[in-house]
This record gives sequence, C-alpha cells and structure tokens, in this order.
Amino acid sequence: MNKGIIRYLRPDAIEGLEIQEVINSNHSFPNHTHGVHSVGVMEAGGCYCRQPGAGSSFVRGGEIALFNPGLVHSGVITDSDTRITYRVFSFDNKLFEKARQDLSQKEGLPEFRSVVTEDKLTTGTLTELNYAASTIKSRLALDIALARAAAALLTRHCETRSKVPQTAEPKAVKKAREYLNENLSEKVSLEELANATGLSRYHLLRVFRKATGLPPHSYHLQLRVEHAKQLLRSGLPFAETALQSGFSDQSHFTNTFRRYTGATPSQYINI
Repeated sequence: MNKGIIRYLRPDAIEGLEIQEVINSNHSFPNHTHGVHSVGVMEAGGCYCRQPGAGSSFVRGGEIALFNPGLVHSGVITDSDTRITYRVFSFDNKLFEKARQDLSQKEGLPEFRSVVTEDKLTTGTLTELNYAASTIKSRLALDIALARAAAALLTRHCETRSKVPQTAEPKAVKKAREYLNENLSEKVSLEELANATGLSRYHLLRVFRKATGLPPHSYHLQLRVEHAKQLLRSGLPFAETALQSGFSDQSHFTNTFRRYTGATPSQYINI
C-alpha cells in the first residue's frame, strides 16, 4: 500500500486554517463528512469525491472539489495503479463566515454552490496561500494570501444561506448527536442510543441517517477521529490519545485514523 508523501500546515498566525499536502497517494476514503468548509485541489490523477454510481462526482487534475460542512462524500480511487497528488484547504466556519462579513457585510453562513468545478483563478489564489503558509514568515503576506483565496471562493463559488433553526433537525437526532459526542470513549450500543432519544432502534437508524447522511456508528467514529486530532495537536502522547478517543488499542487507533484522514498520527503532526 502506497501512503504517498503527506504534510500538514497550520500557520500559527491564522487560527482555523489547515492545509494538507498529499503527493503520489493511492489511499481511498470511506464516506465521511467535515465539520468545516473544505476545498480540495487536484493536481494530478483523479478520484471519485462521491461514491461511483448515482449522484457520483469525479474530480480530475486541474479541478477543485468544494465541500460544505456536513456534506457526505468519499475519496475513491478505482484503479489500484492510480496515484493522485492534491491539497486540501480546511477553513474553520468562523474564519469563513468572518471573511464573508468583511467582503460583503452580509450575515449568514457561506455555502458552496457546486461540488466539482474548474477555476484557474481560484486555484491560483489557493496555491499562493499554500506557498505563503509554508515559506513566508510575514504575517501581512499570509493575511493577504488568505484574503485573496477567501475572496475568490466566496465571490465565485458561494451563496449565503440563512442559519437553519434548530427545530429543522429532529429533536431525537439532536439528542443522539449530543449523546455520541458526550460518550466518545465509550462503547455505545444502539439500544442505549435509542433509549437516550426515546425512539425505537429502527426508527432512530432511519431518521439519523436521513438527517446526517451517515449511520450512527460511522458518525461516532468520525467524532472520535476529530477528537483525536485535537488531542494530537495539543501534544498528548499517541497512547493516551487513543485511550481518550475511545480506541481499544494504539494499532486500532492508527488504522482508523489513517482510514479517515489519509495520514498516520505521526504524519498528522509532522513527526
């Protein structure tokens, strides 16, 4: 299995920006979501960013993939000989919303209009941001590169949607999400989760997947991986991170972490 070359950039000067650089990889991702706005820039090769079949989307070299928070997507390479090179820019929602306000004085959450598109201008600004984050020490230069990239994404690929009222999400699903988030290190059973929501197991499965796009166990696993990322960035040792994130052992933690991120824990923190 080819892991490729992976590097993460997290400029200290800009809270909420993470850039993942991946070279010559053949890693496929399962269905998953991000809690933030993410933009993938495919430089070479190509893969499905939504599973093959109805509603599938394929991103090729020179194209960008735009993922709204909560959008279920994958990253499937169908040919075992294919190698892809790409970058993923993750913008914290507060960072993205502030850029929208600075740019247009509009309130509301920005939302990407499409999943896959080709836009050389936007790609160019993202490349400049990548360069600034990796080599330039000037805070002003980094701020300008971020502003240009955000402006290109917001003006060319976004629309503003009103904040969705909490009542739009079934109360049972909200309870289930909260329960899973509060029990990251526990082995939650479906019966236990159903009892916490007041629904039958089968009814809960149906409404949860309809609302989130994922079954509860996959959603819980993603929460654990995201929690592990935070712990790793804080400097917690791998073994303790695995334990606090609910993984049975360090091997299980490493394999699951790589499945969902494409990187090992060591690669994620650039050891």
